[in-house]
Amino acid sequence: MAGDFTEYADCFPVGARVSIAIPVSGGGLFQDWALVNSLERDLLEVALSRDALPDGAHLTRGSMLQVRRPEKGGMGRCCRGIVVGDGAEGALELRLVDGVVPFEPREYYRQDVYLPVEYRLPPTQQASEVRERWRTRLREQELAAQQPELGEPEEVARQREELRRRLAQRAELPPAAANMSGGGVRIDIPERFIPGQLVELTFYIPEPHRVLELVGEVVTVQPSPVSESFRTALRYRFIEEADRDRVVGYVSREQLAQLARLGRGEARESRVLTGRRFPRWLRPVLGLLLLAGLIAHLALSIVVKRERGEKHEIEKIFEEGIARYLKQRR
Repeated sequence: MAGDFTEYADCFPVGARVSIAIPVSGGGLFQDWALVNSLERDLLEVALSRDALPDGAHLTRGSMLQVRRPEKGGMGRCCRGIVVGDGAEGALELRLVDGVVPFEPREYYRQDVYLPVEYRLPPTQQASEVRERWRTRLREQELAAQQPELGEPEEVARQREELRRRLAQRAELPPAAANMSGGGVRIDIPERFIPGQLVELTFYIPEPHRVLELVGEVVTVQPSPVSESFRTALRYRFIEEADRDRVVGYVSREQLAQLARLGRGEARESRVLTGRRFPRWLRPVLGLLLLAGLIAHLALSIVVKRERGEKHEIEKIFEEGIARYLKQRR
């Protein structure tokens, strides 16, 4: 994509209507319509459809946004952009950072992450029963999040405290490496599952602090090239759409943080290498040595030419200048 911006121009012509996915506090995305004001290479300026964003939606410099161009007969095409500033009359400026790809909302954001993950094979593979178990876990989460009410039965209070304790334990699970997107996850596990199996999954998303309960379906299983485990890819079979948005928001934040870390690391490496190869005290010394060598070379050249009875170029220029000056004086 470097140096080739034709696909940007093809996807985002001036006047085109696009959809902007704006991150919302607490996870999720807010979709707003915008019109393309201008496009210069990879710098896109759009005018949002509203003057003020809803509560929780924030646009700050450095935020990673998704820009989608809807098309007839399909979901359209999309690209990611980083907010770099405000344009004229409240417009938004984005620096496009990826190639234009077909829009698939679940798979657009994918990132290697490191977070607590728990997986369990349910006692049955009947989809209806697995779904009911999943819904029960969601209801338990709702109960744990509720505040105690006056006069509620002690049994309910004890159940709530037990659920909170279990959720806290899940948040303290040892983190594991996973490749995650809004449509599925790939993890290395010691068991060999069978494609088509349903697996109960629990994720702990650190920002915002949230335990996500969902069910995945095994898609592919391959031996891991680095350990005696199996690289297992699962697609989300049962998941709340709000939780899917939280996953996408978390993954997009991790991508942006990785870009920032890479930028800082490259800058530090550049400074370290420069300091090692050319210490500061050595620079003026090298300059003086170079100047002294140049002067010595010129002096030696003049001496050699004099011994040969030739005039050095500098002497010729000097004598010609004196002759012109005397001629003008006359």
